[in-house]
Amino acid sequence: MQPILVTGMPRSGTTWLARTLAAAPRTAMLGREPMNPRGRRHYGLAGTVGGWQRIVIPGKRQRKALKLAYRGLSPWVYGRYGVHQHRACLPMTRVIVKDPFAMLSLPAIAATVDAKIVLLYRHPAAMLSSYRKQHWQPDLDEVRELLNLDVPPQDSLPQATAMGLFWAALYRVALTGLPEGTIVVSHQGLAAGGSEARERLIGDLGLDSSVVTQDTIAATNERPITRLHNLNRNPEDVASAWKSQVSASEIAEAEGAAGEMWLRIQERSSYAVK
Repeated sequence: MQPILVTGMPRSGTTWLARTLAAAPRTAMLGREPMNPRGRRHYGLAGTVGGWQRIVIPGKRQRKALKLAYRGLSPWVYGRYGVHQHRACLPMTRVIVKDPFAMLSLPAIAATVDAKIVLLYRHPAAMLSSYRKQHWQPDLDEVRELLNLDVPPQDSLPQATAMGLFWAALYRVALTGLPEGTIVVSHQGLAAGGSEARERLIGDLGLDSSVVTQDTIAATNERPITRLHNLNRNPEDVASAWKSQVSASEIAEAEGAAGEMWLRIQERSSYAVK
């Protein structure tokens, strides 16, 4: 069965979306991100990546790690945020992988594991709000050399500008050579669109939406609130709450720094809400 990769910038809602898809029958969502290099508990693609990385041609070890992960055969990618992981390795199960760090390597991943890709995005100012809650900074300096960015040092930029540049850099790479059949999704469009939008996406992915209801999605996403995730919030509220947490000038700065990429990704999206 073809696996599904849900990717997008960290804090864009990939955990929520992947767990929502996992409310469909005969699915299993892995709890850890195969390419996440952060901390001891993460896999880092079998220790082959140590930060943001753009894989063009996977090495032998990377290919093996990808295949095992996307087939649900690696215990290293099981974790607390997974759903029905016990059936991930069964032949009739669609494995759902959530991995923001995969967004720079989509052509290589699609060629290696034949994954159906969902690329999720939020407004860059929404990302600024979410990063602030975690006391995070955009990894602009980390990806400068990797992505050949000609931008000032991150510390010399306003936070909103740094976020907009970081956002644009990641999505510019993600949209380059986008594998055929990739579904580009607006978080705001999906969250504010209610059950109709979410059921449409479930159907577009070839999953059975007939038994997926608000109650089954809520039950799947019912988790204790943690520092990283609060999956119990109403999606419609989350879709617009960020607007009250950043200033109008910061929204304009972030969007301006994102530049034409903000317009381009909306044009490419099947679920855009401006």
